[in-house]
Amino acid sequence: MKRKTALIICCAMILNLFCACSSKTETTKKTKKTKAKTTTEATEVLEPTEETEPSYTEEPTTTTTEEPTTTTTAQEINIEPADTTIINWVEKKDSYGYTTVKVPDTWQVDFILNDLIGYGLMAYDTTCPDRIFFFKLLASPFLKSKAAHDFWSKNAYGNYMGGTNDFVNNPYLSNPTTEGFFTECAPACLNMPNFSKISVLEENNVLFGDLLEGTCTSPNGNTITGVFGGSVWNTVDYPMNGIDCGWYSVSNVLVMAAPEEDYTNWIPVMTEIFNSITFSEEFMQDRNREWAQIIGTSQYLGKIADQMGDMIMDTWNRTSETYDILSQMRSDATLGRERVVDTDTGDIYYAPNGFSEQYTGNRYEPLPENDPRYRQPVTGTINIV
Repeated sequence: MKRKTALIICCAMILNLFCACSSKTETTKKTKKTKAKTTTEATEVLEPTEETEPSYTEEPTTTTTEEPTTTTTAQEINIEPADTTIINWVEKKDSYGYTTVKVPDTWQVDFILNDLIGYGLMAYDTTCPDRIFFFKLLASPFLKSKAAHDFWSKNAYGNYMGGTNDFVNNPYLSNPTTEGFFTECAPACLNMPNFSKISVLEENNVLFGDLLEGTCTSPNGNTITGVFGGSVWNTVDYPMNGIDCGWYSVSNVLVMAAPEEDYTNWIPVMTEIFNSITFSEEFMQDRNREWAQIIGTSQYLGKIADQMGDMIMDTWNRTSETYDILSQMRSDATLGRERVVDTDTGDIYYAPNGFSEQYTGNRYEPLPENDPRYRQPVTGTINIV
């Protein structure tokens, strides 16, 4: 009995021990399960969503976009002065001491001394021979028609002095005007063909007849633009076989011309050349002995020569503005350049095409199209260094 009772007690103890272990195991499992759940929930919270940026243990990569910065630096500007701003003037005299004239030191002067009636001079720039100044007191004779020219050619007059008769050698002048002279006679007399009038600067000028602006071909074969003058007058009527075989003369033939691209720069220089011409008293006396009728003109010219160039310049400044502006704009386009104005001084400069786009300052501005300042001389050429 005691043994049985002990056996029962022993079984009960074993059973209690088993239950305790089972309960501990479940508690452990439950605890582990709870921990696992907690870990899972935490993980779900940390997972990225569309609205929430992910949070990871490693450092996130940050991309920074820097705004471009503009550094303004002063541009270095180089200005090459125009050749008309650095002129060294020299005085030239003919071999007889009749005339003096001042020209730039790069210019050559040839005096026309065949006779005092047709006295004159031809000056040109040796660095650019198409810059031409020509002045002649008288050009003559010019027969009045082809019929008169043919008459002189077929008769003994044509063989006068061994065939050097100017009545035959000179072209005839059917249109006795300044324009007619430069159209019909200048090709042979001045070696300047293809004259084309641009405009009349002044009509019935006291010395030059009609003062014209026009173009022609230079003795070098290039197109030049210039101021042209010459007073045409009827020298004599000479009827022969129903034909007027008389002739015209042209007093004070004037040409001041240059290539189109620098024409506006050199017109002021050429007026200074004209202003500087002086005739000696000896010239007046000698010429008077040759042709007393003409001396009045030469005396008058000698007294006012220093004013006539200014008059020509003033007349030119007041006329032909539209043509000259367009011609200078055309020349700039052809030569690959533009013009800019110095807003501080008002000076005009040539600049290479694209200068205005590259220049970042405020002092130099492009000259607008059709601006009257296209007729002003330029001070030089400007570049960004």
